[in-house]
Amino acid sequence: MLSRNSRIVVLATILSLGVMNTSISPQATAKSSPPSFNRYLTHHLFKGKPAKLTTNSRDARDYQVQLQAAVKKGINFAGHYVIANNLDRAMGGRDTAAIIDVKTGKVYFPKELRGYHDQRGAGYTPPRPDGGLQYHKNSKLLIIVGLPANNNGKRGAGFYYYKWENNQLKLITFVSSPYPNN
Repeated sequence: MLSRNSRIVVLATILSLGVMNTSISPQATAKSSPPSFNRYLTHHLFKGKPAKLTTNSRDARDYQVQLQAAVKKGINFAGHYVIANNLDRAMGGRDTAAIIDVKTGKVYFPKELRGYHDQRGAGYTPPRPDGGLQYHKNSKLLIIVGLPANNNGKRGAGFYYYKWENNQLKLITFVSSPYPNN
């Protein structure tokens, strides 16, 4: 049997280990938590007049009216870009979006946004309100809730976190869908 003093030492040791673990825990949690918009902030929001759209691709010409309408609504992504969503809405939740640089007028059609599947409809009762694209005007983070077009079913539906960098989307991480019927 342990003496009273020995029990106090053992208890103090166990408690100190617990305190050490809780001080490490927030760092581990921060690394495993999904990216936030605040982590990818832009330094400047463009306030000038939007440049004329560059319609030198077939896609840009096909969607010119929708792209111009999106630009008129104002910047909504990464400081000087506009995401033009719902360009090619189809049955089954497939959609296409473009990213427009309002400083230069250049239109980008990232492969991830050419026919991505959002998680709002297509078998969900009721439809999920958080599906589709999520983005902020002052952040370079773009989230596809569903399935990017280039995924080909490799990971399945979920949350795809991308950073807009050098005029392309770069995958940061993927989190599986929380919904059972994806």
